[in-house]
Amino acid sequence: MDWEQDYEPFLAIGIISLLCMLVVTLGGVSVAGVWMDAMYPIFFLFSVAGFSISWIRWKKKNQKD
Repeated sequence: MDWEQDYEPFLAIGIISLLCMLVVTLGGVSVAGVWMDAMYPIFFLFSVAGFSISWIRWKKKNQKD
C-alpha cells in the first residue's frame, strides 16, 4: 500500500461522510439525534475533502500510467 498514490481510503471517508450527511438531512434530529445534527458541518467538510483528495490522487495515478 503506497500512501502517496492510494485514493481508496479517502474515497471511503468521503462515502461514509456522505452517508452520514444523508441520514441527517433526510431523517432529521428525530432519526439521527442531536449530536449528528451538530456534526453536520464536519461531515460536510470530510465528505468534500475525501472526494477531492481521492479525485486528485486518482487523476495523478491515471496520468502516470
